[in-house]
Amino acid sequence: MDKSAADAFVYAKASGILANSFVGKRAQLLFSVNSIGELWSLLFNSEIPSVPETVLARTLENQAQESFLKQYKSLLSHYSKPAEVLVDLLDFYEVSNLKEIGAALCFGEKELPQLYETKPFNKIKYEKWPNIQAMTQDSPYSWYDSVPLLTEQQQNDYRLDCQYLSEIWESAKAIHSSCKQDVVSLFYEHIRIENAIWTLRLRIYYQMPDEEILFRLESAFLPQEIKESALKETKFLLNLELDDYEQWKKWSFARLLNPHEEGVVWTVDPRWVYNLHRKEYVEKAKRLFHKHPFTECPLLCFFLIKRNELDTIRTASESLRLNVDSAQAMEIAGLTEVKNG
Repeated sequence: MDKSAADAFVYAKASGILANSFVGKRAQLLFSVNSIGELWSLLFNSEIPSVPETVLARTLENQAQESFLKQYKSLLSHYSKPAEVLVDLLDFYEVSNLKEIGAALCFGEKELPQLYETKPFNKIKYEKWPNIQAMTQDSPYSWYDSVPLLTEQQQNDYRLDCQYLSEIWESAKAIHSSCKQDVVSLFYEHIRIENAIWTLRLRIYYQMPDEEILFRLESAFLPQEIKESALKETKFLLNLELDDYEQWKKWSFARLLNPHEEGVVWTVDPRWVYNLHRKEYVEKAKRLFHKHPFTECPLLCFFLIKRNELDTIRTASESLRLNVDSAQAMEIAGLTEVKNG
């Protein structure tokens, strides 16, 4: 199928899938059920497996994930030569797989862990298990050629995350259609905010010294044009008092901060920033999906929207398993409107 025909077909097919997906207002339906069995029936047409609820929750999440990857790869296969960015998006799961492989080998496991199915677009040679050097050879991850020590895993995972963002950035800039500028802008802001979230997590959760945070960023595999602005922004964030809202109001992404109420103790919350950014990111993807209908953009946005749907499904599943109130679960999933003060 030539590109123009493939673009038109994929746009129509993806539109139909999204219309029946649990995104937007329909996402609230995921929190209207009372059991994981009911959630299964809402999501799938198949019979509910006869397994304990904890196992059913994991099975449901895996089934939803497999269904999405199957849909995406099917749409991608309609292009005789898909845009590089559309293939590189799947590296999100290749990176996740490599993290699992590294951890499994680190702990001496003999069996290949459960992985995301990315074939035939995989870059890692999974059949070469447990030889990690052979698995990553001739791939973008060839540097990951030995079993990591436990102390090396966090740094390796961070490098993989940075590498994924860099690959997406470079392939987005290589798009040859009218959607290029919007896609590049979408990813540019996303990478900047991701970097800010990493900074906050390292500072707050790991209480990492400022010098080490800056060193990690300076040695990170990020595009140079983004790294320079990220370093400047990170230095700005590290100079802010975590509990001084007036200082944080000067941040360029202050709109993502957790609400402030006069007279109430406030501390910046990385989880809130992450959830609100994720919500904005997906909303932008929804708008771009229809703005550039006959380009690579709809399938790219389809990937981002459906990946967010999976996160919402996991939140719904976990909330049922842990007996979390549905209103609280919807807030965690970013489905409730909260105005910042």
